[in-house]
Amino acid sequence: MSVDKLREARRTPASVFMQFTRQYKEYESALYCFFEGEDDKYYGIRIDNIARPTKDIYANCGGKEGVLGVYRLINNNESYSQVRAAYFIDRDFDESIKNTQITGVYETSCYSIENFYTSINSFCKILRTEFKLAESDIDFNNCKNLYTQLQKEFHDAIELLNIWIACQTEKQAKLNLSGFDISKLVQMDLDNITSNYTINELYTKFPKAIAVTQEELDLKKSDLCSQERQKSFRGKFEIYFLCKVLQKLIEEANKGNPKYFTKRISITLNVNPKTINVNPETIISDLSQYADTPDCLVDYLESFRTSVN
Repeated sequence: MSVDKLREARRTPASVFMQFTRQYKEYESALYCFFEGEDDKYYGIRIDNIARPTKDIYANCGGKEGVLGVYRLINNNESYSQVRAAYFIDRDFDESIKNTQITGVYETSCYSIENFYTSINSFCKILRTEFKLAESDIDFNNCKNLYTQLQKEFHDAIELLNIWIACQTEKQAKLNLSGFDISKLVQMDLDNITSNYTINELYTKFPKAIAVTQEELDLKKSDLCSQERQKSFRGKFEIYFLCKVLQKLIEEANKGNPKYFTKRISITLNVNPKTINVNPETIISDLSQYADTPDCLVDYLESFRTSVN
């Protein structure tokens, strides 16, 4: 069996549950946290700062269905009725679990944790810390305004792509988005952002896609765009945009390009948009301190606080 297959086998709900049962015998009072993949790189510091467990144990469940599978195994077993367990999943383009009987699971208020990194609030934190810019600096406001404008252009460029993928998800089409390179469809620089794809080309790129009508596209557009697109669009695309803008701004700041900066700024932050598809966990970890922490997550984590803390 290959290494990848062995990893997958260890992340099945049954395997994660068995590991949990062994650990629970020794640490009944621990806070058990179950994540999609390596999402602990976002949640970990927030669990420590808000829930403040004396001991926590993390488990990588693979994907969303893995987390929910473990949730069902634990909740359907009376032996673990007193367990302190936290479960974390992304909303994605799926139906919200709020419309189901599932309780006690944290679901992101946006598409995924990546979206927490790409708000204007998060970007401004990066400007203050990594670019060493005060909010009163002209460079700060120029960068902030540029980010806002470019993000709108980016959303315009990928709107059709997001809507189409959301329709495919609803139809349960088997799209393979792992490693999908959005740079093939969208050209980005600090002057403007453009797209160069059509819906017919999407069917060519994804041969297992299911036909979608214009009416279905229009309905999905109304749904996704009724929210802030920065929150409702696919997180991997959103964080690619953030990294691409940061990469280009860092290059211009280090050169002291007067078109963007009034003085040269030495910046050591290393972001590479090309790694988003290969190793997204690196970006999630490196920028975690700047990401948003929504109130709903704070409330969820506070529910695990104990009097000891």
